Amino acid sequence: MAIALYRKYRPQTFAEVVGQQHITDTLTREVALDQIAHAYLLTGPRGLGKTTTARLLAKAINCTKRKKGESEPCNSCDDCADITAGRSLDVIEIDAASNTGVDNVRDTIITTARFTPSKQRFKVFIIDEVHMLSASAFNALLKTLEEPPAHAIFILATTEIHRVPETIISRCQRFDFRPVPQPILVNRLAALVKKEKKIVTAEVLAVIARRSGGSVRDAESLLGQILTLSDKKIDLTTIAPIIPSSQLQAGVECIGYLVDNDTAAGLQLINRLVEQGADIQVFAGELVELLRLLLLATVSEKLLADSAVGFEIVGQITVLAKKTTQQQAAKMVAIISQAVRESKTAEIVQLPLEVAIVEITAESTKPKPPLNPPSSAQPLTKSKKTEQDSSQPIPPAAKQVVPKIQTSVAAASLTLDQVKTRWEELLVILKDYNQSLASTLRHHLPTDVKAGNTVEISFKYKFYQQRINDGRNRQKIEDILGEMFSTQVRVATVLVKNLPTQPLQLTDEGIGSILESFGGRVIE
Repeated sequence: MAIALYRKYRPQTFAEVVGQQHITDTLTREVALDQIAHAYLLTGPRGLGKTTTARLLAKAINCTKRKKGESEPCNSCDDCADITAGRSLDVIEIDAASNTGVDNVRDTIITTARFTPSKQRFKVFIIDEVHMLSASAFNALLKTLEEPPAHAIFILATTEIHRVPETIISRCQRFDFRPVPQPILVNRLAALVKKEKKIVTAEVLAVIARRSGGSVRDAESLLGQILTLSDKKIDLTTIAPIIPSSQLQAGVECIGYLVDNDTAAGLQLINRLVEQGADIQVFAGELVELLRLLLLATVSEKLLADSAVGFEIVGQITVLAKKTTQQQAAKMVAIISQAVRESKTAEIVQLPLEVAIVEITAESTKPKPPLNPPSSAQPLTKSKKTEQDSSQPIPPAAKQVVPKIQTSVAAASLTLDQVKTRWEELLVILKDYNQSLASTLRHHLPTDVKAGNTVEISFKYKFYQQRINDGRNRQKIEDILGEMFSTQVRVATVLVKNLPTQPLQLTDEGIGSILESFGGRVIE
């Protein structure tokens, strides 16, 4: 049976661990100085080398041929061989997911820790996924961590540090593993390809590195799968059955349309990709990555030096960055990222991305009405005080301050007509907090006011409803409505499949309220 690459080439020295030098440097110094702690806590996402590092530490401190001042295990003595093969009686690995109870902890860890090592210098307990232990099991383990035997070393590993009690964390040396940068991961994969005596193009390695999300194990597992596809040169065409083709060039094209505010071309591109059978979620993910590079390029082109998307793509992104600003690039990243999240639950997978393109391009091209009327326009009423005030600058509406509203509504008298009348006023204020959120509400009117001043808003699509139901978004809307009507307001959402389009109608009262709030006036 073939051995998976991540097992076949598992690091056997600290120097072979990829992308975690901030951790290996500290551990090697401790080993060299013989200043070993009694408990370690290794935390971080999956596939970064936590268990591997734990085994290396166990091997290094028990290596019989390691000389004073050295830190790497020799990998040739009997103790190193036993630990590498997993047959050492003094290195005990425990899967906390399968041993969650207090009885397992007492029998496997606490009782065993009291006995001296059978052969080696230290008895090492490696507890993987330690966050899975029950509260009572953690309490039992805590006592041993407080007063550990001199010959016992505990190494805890977890992917969910927030589920580990602070009492446990405070008694361990904590090391946080970080996702491995793509360039480093590509170099690691290239080295494995060379050892396997295969030929894989740089473009394929870059795709694997991007797909792995910084996880070494995921990258090596995917590489192992790809190496079985052909004994000849492996390129992007070869890996198509396993990995959908990269749409980086299409992503750059899409960004060009966003920068040029070409809504129609952007939507046509999305529809063309759908017709070609492209995975829109994969495309959207790559689009976010490219927009991130665009944002970095607006700050400094040097920030793109280590990008793994290729020189040609970097060059095109650099050109586009000269046509946009940091603020515009940041806005694109935020809106498209939101669309990626919404597409996971959307009934029409490409719809959130299409809406995002419209929001980005339409808002950029839409002329903003001036707060001060043109000098040629004559107001309906013109007093002496108005002439004096017209030369004074009007405070911009961009300030995120809810204007004081003169009218007041009693807690029990809020009606649907009152909310509809001032809905546009809500959107104007909300736009300064979240432009995308305001755009969503612009096409969704309140449909009822329930008991307790609960404003009900109806939605046709679930992803719009989920956006409003986000805790921070809903709270902001409730706060603004509360200020507007001088009473506590709650927001509830409902999903209506056959919801008709409802155009927004403003009464004279609503227009007057907006003008009064923002210092505007009616002109002919």
